[in-house]
Amino acid sequence: MRAMNGRLQIMRSPLMRNNFGQHEEHKRHRQRSDADQLPKSIQFDESSDNYRCLCSCFHIKTGGFIVAGVELFLILFFFLNALLIMLQQKNGYEYDKGEKSSDYVFVAFLITTIGCAIALLSALLMLIGLARNTASFLVPHLFVQGIAIVCFTGLVIVGIIAVVTELSVFYRLLNATPFNEFPGRSTVDLAIESKVRVYFILIMYAVALILEAWFIVITYNCNRYFTERKTYMTYCLAYSTPLKTLNSAR
Repeated sequence: MRAMNGRLQIMRSPLMRNNFGQHEEHKRHRQRSDADQLPKSIQFDESSDNYRCLCSCFHIKTGGFIVAGVELFLILFFFLNALLIMLQQKNGYEYDKGEKSSDYVFVAFLITTIGCAIALLSALLMLIGLARNTASFLVPHLFVQGIAIVCFTGLVIVGIIAVVTELSVFYRLLNATPFNEFPGRSTVDLAIESKVRVYFILIMYAVALILEAWFIVITYNCNRYFTERKTYMTYCLAYSTPLKTLNSAR
């Protein structure tokens, strides 16, 4: 304290500054200690890198919405492709003559429709789970994604065999383009337009396989995020702990 021109001026000594700095450091240390006292099983950091996806560009919840949107597009694409093949095959020459050997396309369309319906239901459940922060709604989608990976892997293998051997039975299984078989022949020589469609659908199957293998990891991490978030929120409500993430205590 110093008197200047009849006024008292308080001077902050180095000792006071050190005490103030120690107080702030002690406060931050106490906050970190409070966070560290949380059991490891319920510690939750909203901004953790574990909750990032798509090359760390998006939060895992946002990534879940992106996954659902892409899958809805794929569902619509494969359904329309199967419908188009069935309609084109029924307009073919063999069908008009009453030859029913080409009715396999209806079976393929029926199988595709059932698969798309199941995938659509799981995607809608996922969207509801994302909106409500409910992990259990994502579990059916994980199972459907696993089945889709197996199916797309099989379709890619079948497509490669069909392109290499030109066996009609593998083209039937691939269901990429309408065609009519020649009696007594096990192979079929497709037109250029049909071959382009086969190559395009085969590429789409391969892309879908890669995406689903990537998306199933995102869905699993999103499920884990909701589970850990729910555990933390339950702990906060039970012990009246302020709703703060560990990031706020840093």
